[in-house]
Amino acid sequence: SVSVTEVMFINYDDSPNIYGRICTAVAFLVDYAMWVKLLFTMWVSVHLFCIIVLGKNLKKLEVLYVVTSLLVPALISAVPLITHTYGNSSSDLCYIAANTSAALIENLALWDGPAMFILIAASIAMVV
Repeated sequence: SVSVTEVMFINYDDSPNIYGRICTAVAFLVDYAMWVKLLFTMWVSVHLFCIIVLGKNLKKLEVLYVVTSLLVPALISAVPLITHTYGNSSSDLCYIAANTSAALIENLALWDGPAMFILIAASIAMVV
């Protein structure tokens, strides 16, 4: 997994110029991987809900599930890459560095808020 590469950033403060670009790449890949997993989970929940509760077979939409689960995360993960907010976060991990209020808002808007909404909606779909 990409998280294994996080181990190399224990001494990030000693030489941030060396690890800065690698940390940005790792942060992008971690963010992308989390979004891919979240969207595939959402699509599986929606698909099962439609089959079990609504009685509709959405097999023809499986290509859409895969394409959106791979492309949408790339677009979302590119925002912190463009705004240069990826970096060494406070927990010695490479992610969106929460050192400014704008970066914190970006983290909430790009991950925490949507993730909670998708997980709650998927859970409700599975319970119904």
